[in-house]
Amino acid sequence: MTPAFSPPRLRFWLLCIGIFIGLAAAVRMVLTIWVARDTPDSMLSFVTVWLIGLLDDTATGILLGLPFLAGLYLFARPLKWRPGKIFAHLLLILLLGVAVFSAVAELFFWEEYNSRFNGIAVYYLIFPKEVIGNIRESFDLRYYLPPIGIIVLVVYAFLWRRLNRALDAPFIANERRRGLTLAAIATAVAVPFIISGPYEPVAARTANELAVNGIHSMLNAYFTNDSKYDGVYAGIDEAEALPLVREMVQQNNTVNLAAPGERSLRRRVDNGPTPAKKLNVVLILEESFGSVYFEDVYQDKQRDYWKTISPNWHRLAEDGLLFTNIYATGDRTVRALEAIFTSFPPIPGISTARRDGSEGMNSLPFLLNKFGYRTAFLYGGPTTFDNMGYFWKTIGFDQVLGQSDIADQGFKTIWGVADEFMFKEALARIDQMAAEPGPFFFASLTVSNHRPFMYPQGRIDLKPAPNKRDHAAAYADWALGQFIDAARKKPWFDDTIFVMIGDHGPKVWGAAQIPVQAFRVPLIFLAPKHIMPQRNPVLGSSMDVGPTLLGLLGLSYDSPFFGVDLRRVPPRGGRIAMAHNFDVAFGDGKNAVVLTPKGALRPYSMQTGPFQLDPVTPENVPPLILKQAVAQTQTAHRMFYARQYHELSAGQ
Repeated sequence: MTPAFSPPRLRFWLLCIGIFIGLAAAVRMVLTIWVARDTPDSMLSFVTVWLIGLLDDTATGILLGLPFLAGLYLFARPLKWRPGKIFAHLLLILLLGVAVFSAVAELFFWEEYNSRFNGIAVYYLIFPKEVIGNIRESFDLRYYLPPIGIIVLVVYAFLWRRLNRALDAPFIANERRRGLTLAAIATAVAVPFIISGPYEPVAARTANELAVNGIHSMLNAYFTNDSKYDGVYAGIDEAEALPLVREMVQQNNTVNLAAPGERSLRRRVDNGPTPAKKLNVVLILEESFGSVYFEDVYQDKQRDYWKTISPNWHRLAEDGLLFTNIYATGDRTVRALEAIFTSFPPIPGISTARRDGSEGMNSLPFLLNKFGYRTAFLYGGPTTFDNMGYFWKTIGFDQVLGQSDIADQGFKTIWGVADEFMFKEALARIDQMAAEPGPFFFASLTVSNHRPFMYPQGRIDLKPAPNKRDHAAAYADWALGQFIDAARKKPWFDDTIFVMIGDHGPKVWGAAQIPVQAFRVPLIFLAPKHIMPQRNPVLGSSMDVGPTLLGLLGLSYDSPFFGVDLRRVPPRGGRIAMAHNFDVAFGDGKNAVVLTPKGALRPYSMQTGPFQLDPVTPENVPPLILKQAVAQTQTAHRMFYARQYHELSAGQ
């Protein structure tokens, strides 16, 4: 190109966009190999997502590079001076470093989450201390940073003379006007493409991930975390939606208390007369402990291995009430907190635990407080992470304890103390609560079964191996078994119900828009003197934990919850709901539907267990489940933002 047609400044900008596109294409190529290996799809599908992906890379590169181009034109004079040139070169090196590091990080993110950068990446950027610490503990950076640095220096060596020419070149006639006009036209073309995306041109979720640029995906997650519902997702007339949702939570011991047009699920739950002595409750939320660690439907050669991972879970299941088909409502701990403690279904975007307006939501601790329970929460890590401590305090827990409150921190990672030390503190705190009159509700959240998967040596037969996910799960199982065995010796054990559940699965995988099989978690209610051992295969959700617990406690109450008592779900009944990125799934064990932005409803056939959803045509799914999916999600979203899910906190 001649200087008149493409002056050095504009040419340098276009060259940088080309490098950005090339880097993004290299990432897409690696991801394509992974996706093609796990997702059988036609070559035409991959060609389609690649074309859209290249367009998305171009649009993203144009918008990200626009400030740099504007700086070359608007600050041309100071950039010719020595300090200005040094600044421009340092900025170029920094941007190259961010681009290359992000490309490498995308590959590790995909390996962990089977997705492009999404809301999880956004959450982690909010907490750089934990993220940087996690990276340092999970990966030996000596093997990764030097290659990244070499790539950056090689690209910089290719660009530095061109940058100098762009900085030193005199302006030709009308160059500033033509350059900025071209940039404006390119931006005008790129912006609608960016706003309309991300695109989903094919059926397979993982293939669709190839059609978006990773940085675009993360920026989209950042700006739409608090996602709106009306006008974006499929809707239904509220006069039809409310009766549908009320029917979904109706059971053989409930009576509706809400007026016909009232946006409420208030109902009377009759569990018989209140017992003379209320049982205590200890709830243990196990980090990333999905059913994959507890599964017993694998082939024989696999079953024995998994029992070496979770022998204590299996032992406790023999003594307790085990639910085998429970699905978490998301792939983040805050989703579990939302579901288990507020019995609230997932709505698009981030969990309500991270949204303004969660203060005073209907909750299990608020309700138990009305029955005279004292409540406390203990977390093995810092309570500031992910807004969790604030959420626990504002949904009714009397006392919130975190890592700084744990006396013995014998082993810890960036996420907090090892589970055995958290459980040691839990026993001491429970002893204190048991010494006071009245029942108590003590909840806890572990941290060990999380990358970097590090734990104290000598605890399990498997040799400690950093970054070994299965071994960390085995350690978490060991620590839980030690805790329950120690609790059996306590005077308060016989009058306590223990609830054990995984917050979510260890890893999201699969091609379905929402890979439901990755969300399954084990759920056990243990109270040998009060609950008969049983294995229950009913379909259920983590938002059903609270109502089921209240039923086991024999407490009658007015309920506004979206969850139900799992023991009263009829055979082949039950339903699940879960969110992944900006999609929400709803299923009944046979059929499922996924609500996606732009109003699309994707139907699937469903089989409970470790099985993926299979896409089907709309006529193969009962119309009722399509309506139920929309009715529940829409009603929950409107309730939350109208503060119509906050009755229990009134007067607190």
